[in-house]
Amino acid sequence: MGAPPDPFRTEAAPLSGEIQRWAQQYGPALRRYFQKKVSAVEAEDLVQNVFLNIQARGEDAGAIDNIEGYLFRTAANVLARRMGRDLWDPYPLIELNEPRDELSPERTLIARQRLERVVEAMKALPPRTRQAFILHRFEEMTYVAIARQMGITTISVGKLIKRAVRKLSDAAEGGAPWAR
Repeated sequence: MGAPPDPFRTEAAPLSGEIQRWAQQYGPALRRYFQKKVSAVEAEDLVQNVFLNIQARGEDAGAIDNIEGYLFRTAANVLARRMGRDLWDPYPLIELNEPRDELSPERTLIARQRLERVVEAMKALPPRTRQAFILHRFEEMTYVAIARQMGITTISVGKLIKRAVRKLSDAAEGGAPWAR
């Protein structure tokens, strides 16, 4: 019996070199993300869809500032489409018996402005703070694993993550990303 097929390659559309490297580096974290929501088999399909979507768009690797954030945003969109809704749709599919708040244009604008502030705050975080936050929140690593990878103590990891959460929360509420 031969080796299992590479989940990041298809006969119709092999992944380009840069995207293939991203798939090797970020594929496991994306797989864990999807496996919390769907079966392992479906998670494999979704991971492949993330990278095929990026390749189909013809993204330039040099133009992407935050590849982790970009990949996970794409993953969220792929999952949302699989679940039958679009993340940017202000009126997602709603169960008939479920109470719902009306989304006015004003609320939609406020939400988009809040998201933009959080993204800017994330970019403004010091590199080590941003790295610790991404490893913990997006790659779901423990403080011990992050400390080992970054060569710092677990107490330092906790302080970095706490600082990131505080700055991102402040930005979401309307504060400047560089404040504090």
